[in-house]
Amino acid sequence: MKIRVAAIAAMLTFSGATSLYAGVVVDEQQVIDSGNGQPTSQNVTLMIEGNKQKTQVGENTMVVDLDKGTRTVMNSGQRTFIELPFPPNRPMAANMSPMTFKKTGGHATVAGYSCDEYTGSASMGGNQSSLKACFSTGAPGASDFTAFNKRMAEKVKGTALEMMGRLPDGAPLQLETTTKITHVSMPGMSPDQTAKINDMLAKRPPTVTHMTVTKISTRKLSADTFSVPAGYTKQQMGQGPAPAMMGKPAGPPAAGGSNPPIKVPE
Repeated sequence: MKIRVAAIAAMLTFSGATSLYAGVVVDEQQVIDSGNGQPTSQNVTLMIEGNKQKTQVGENTMVVDLDKGTRTVMNSGQRTFIELPFPPNRPMAANMSPMTFKKTGGHATVAGYSCDEYTGSASMGGNQSSLKACFSTGAPGASDFTAFNKRMAEKVKGTALEMMGRLPDGAPLQLETTTKITHVSMPGMSPDQTAKINDMLAKRPPTVTHMTVTKISTRKLSADTFSVPAGYTKQQMGQGPAPAMMGKPAGPPAAGGSNPPIKVPE
């Protein structure tokens, strides 16, 4: 059962300031610990310009265009892409609570820039998420993050992504997201099966994702930065790259981790 907070990709922040001459480019190091003793590490590159955001993780790329209302997921190895509506056409469930943030009064320096520390928490059904974050209003492109986040918050109102809440101002330089499934309720399961699964879940460790920015800068981006490369084949849902692979916003939560699948007891 995959846990994604997002973004909590995240998906997890966006920014929408009009940037006429430059975009924001962020290099991140992410470590995902699912509690199995084998944490995974990956490098992530994030780009923002105006109302567009691009996230690259290995062969996978996701572009969110707030003006067009699309999310395009590409795979450079397969040279394929899927275009999906953004935000997804799923209403916010009654048992979701948006992420709330609280300033702790603490400060840190990440990638050479000072940032303010926050904590946050959210719930969605049987998923519980908590967050430690450090946002900088003085880092390059911080105002672009803030503006994009506000535009994003407007776009996702009333949808499942509203659980991200209103993110603090500035650029997120460090994030630690902890997610745990506390309970499930599946149609057709007996009370005994449900109790056994929930007992298994209670014993599982949470998924913890650490993100640290290693470099953040502003620079002129080429005109085709957010476009699908020539020669890519468009596919439909169920083909090619999984669109959930990077539900990552420009801020919390970072790209989600995963827990092993749950086997329903007999």
